[in-house]
Amino acid sequence: MLGGRGVLAVLCTTLFLLFSTPIMGAQDGDSAYVRAESYVVVEQDNVSHDLTAYTQGLEFYEDRLFESTGKYGNSTLREVNHSTGEIIRSINLDASEFGEGITFVDDEIIQLTWKEGVAYRYDMETFEIIANYTYDGEGWGLAFDGTHLIMSNGSNVLQFRNASTFELESTLNVTLNNESLSRINELEMVNGLLMANIYQTEEIVTIDLVSGVVIEHIDASGLKPEGGEVLNGIAFDSTTQSLWITGKYWSKMYNVTFTVPEPPPLPEPEPEVEAPESTANSVDPIYSEIILAILLIAVVILITMTLKDGGRNPRNGGPPK
Repeated sequence: MLGGRGVLAVLCTTLFLLFSTPIMGAQDGDSAYVRAESYVVVEQDNVSHDLTAYTQGLEFYEDRLFESTGKYGNSTLREVNHSTGEIIRSINLDASEFGEGITFVDDEIIQLTWKEGVAYRYDMETFEIIANYTYDGEGWGLAFDGTHLIMSNGSNVLQFRNASTFELESTLNVTLNNESLSRINELEMVNGLLMANIYQTEEIVTIDLVSGVVIEHIDASGLKPEGGEVLNGIAFDSTTQSLWITGKYWSKMYNVTFTVPEPPPLPEPEPEVEAPESTANSVDPIYSEIILAILLIAVVILITMTLKDGGRNPRNGGPPK
């Protein structure tokens, strides 16, 4: 059996574990990241879109709409009437090339290819190729922030490239709720922030270009028309401050805004069922105080008995009288 000092040590240890464990658990669960705000799309308007277009890039420039389409043998660069969806003019890429994202640097268009590792620079008015550049890896989406070209390649890493030479200058890892976000596809700059489609989903995200953190997560489900494939294509018209989105083989292009989703309905309250608590973490604060008081009283009694007995109790009833 334990002596008075042993019992006292056990009681002190119990008290420490009882009241420190919930505190330590709370520290372990602290959040150290920014959670993305959640939104849903709201349709404001729609126009016709070429349902044979496998949309890879969509871009407004001075209130004119341009589009890049993919698929080997069907890749194009085109100008589109954004009121009617009619194709104004178009050029074909080589049958061995798969068109990808586009953006503007001043009045010149830059278009990526998927696996061919070539980017083309065009004169906007003639679609004449002015220059071409090579790069490693795949090309997916492209945007221009006023200083750098920003390129995605299907991973969680954005590439910042020189707007004149296309040389890679830096990279940025993208995270959503503290986890890497891959399959970043078509890109669009909107008032200083980068918006992106997430391939094979009906999601759009808004990325902070300093930290790489996704600050908005947008649910765009419900817009896909019959026969359409994945959402892809974001274009911001700065002249009207309107945002348009479409997808691969979509028959429509939508003017959208975002709103906070409605909270789900609260579940019906269930009758309370008393159940024994299984751990010290679940002890009610009132009961914790009672337990603490009882243990403290016990400690006082044991200390008093220890002092009275001279610090120990004989094992066999004490010496004979």
